[in-house]
Amino acid sequence: MDKKRLRNDIILIASLLVVAVVSLVCVLSTRRKDQFAKVYCQNDLVLNIDLSKKENKDYEIQGLKGMMTIHTEDGYICVSKSSCPHQDCVRMGRVNVSNRPIICAYNAVYIVIAGQSEFDVEV
Repeated sequence: MDKKRLRNDIILIASLLVVAVVSLVCVLSTRRKDQFAKVYCQNDLVLNIDLSKKENKDYEIQGLKGMMTIHTEDGYICVSKSSCPHQDCVRMGRVNVSNRPIICAYNAVYIVIAGQSEFDVEV
C-alpha cells in the first residue's frame, strides 16, 4: 500500500511542476515587446518614452500650471515630483500596463502606456 501512495505522490508533484513550468512560459511569452509611454499635456504629445529599454531616467516637463518630473526605471514609469497641491499623480505609483494611466488634472498632463505584444488582438 505504501508503494502505491508514494507513486501517487510522485505523480502529483510531477503534475504540479509541469503546470508551473507551462504557466511561467505563458507569462513570459505574453510580455510586451515594444512598450512606449506617451506623455500628453493639454492633448498634445510632449514625450514618447521607450520603456522596453528599461532605462533609469528623469524627464522634466512643463505642465499647465507648473513643472513635473517623470521617472522611468526597469520598464516602469511614474511621476516623482509635481507642482500640483494634492500630489495624486505622484501617489499613483509605478505603472507598466496600458489599462492604468497616470493623470494630473492640475497640470493637464496624462501618461498612457502603448505597445504591441505578440498576442494582442485589435478589436
